[in-house]
Amino acid sequence: MSHPSSSPPSTATMPTPSAAPSNVDLTHFLSLPWCAALLSAPHTTLLPTPSRTPKSSTEDSLFAITLHTGDTLRYMISFSSPRSGTTDTGAGAAAELPPTAPGSKEGGLENEVVSTLFSMGDGMNGYPAVAHGGLIAALFDEAMGVAMMRLRASAADLKNPAGMADIVTASLKVDF
Repeated sequence: MSHPSSSPPSTATMPTPSAAPSNVDLTHFLSLPWCAALLSAPHTTLLPTPSRTPKSSTEDSLFAITLHTGDTLRYMISFSSPRSGTTDTGAGAAAELPPTAPGSKEGGLENEVVSTLFSMGDGMNGYPAVAHGGLIAALFDEAMGVAMMRLRASAADLKNPAGMADIVTASLKVDF
């Protein structure tokens, strides 16, 4: 952990922050048929994962540096897609909900699903071939952070414009 008196790491080798997911991450997930089906579905939008970009402030260094290796979180990608499913019609019957484009006239935030895919290496185990529980909690926290960023970017919040407010976890309870 860095102390306030220590100097930040050099930015000479740090990539410039990008709103787009890494082509390497996208290529990896598109090579997996079930992931390719999710990412190629109509109205799917790739979302930024800024926590994977190293910053001179050391913010996000857990996911940008420490957990960004071939043995840890090899690849990560987030995306939004239209919600589809069923809803209660009020008469005890379920009706199929048509998929709608996020943010479309008939869609909107309540019809959008935000998902994050992680590809994990063998260096994340707490028990043989079982991911460490603390890691699972960190992945939940990271995925929820992406969802919150999407919500903020999609909402008209004049007090906290998108990208201007910090999003931090106040509480997270995970039962195993």
